[in-house]
Amino acid sequence: MTIGESSKTPTAPPPPLSDARKEQIKLRATFLNGIGIGVILIGVFTPLTRIMVGDINAGTDVLSASLSPVVCFFLGTALHLIATRMLGDLSRDTQ
Repeated sequence: MTIGESSKTPTAPPPPLSDARKEQIKLRATFLNGIGIGVILIGVFTPLTRIMVGDINAGTDVLSASLSPVVCFFLGTALHLIATRMLGDLSRDTQ
C-alpha cells in the first residue's frame, strides 16, 4: 500500500428510499420550516409591531427588548436551513 491509498474496501451505496420515507422527510422539513416561520413571526414581528403601535411602556428592559428579536430571527433562520438541508439530502439520494 502506498501513501494516500485507503485500506478500506469500497462500500455499496445505501438502498434508495421508499416513497413513504421520502414523504416523511418532506413532512418533517415542512414542520421545521413552519416552526421557524412561527418563531420569527412571534419573536421578531410582534415586538416591532408593539413598538410601532406604542404598546411597550418605558419600563421595558431595553436589552431584552432588543436581544430577543435577534435571537428569534437566528433561531428561525437556523430551523429553516435545517429543513432545507433535509430536503437537499433527499434530492441527493434520488439521483
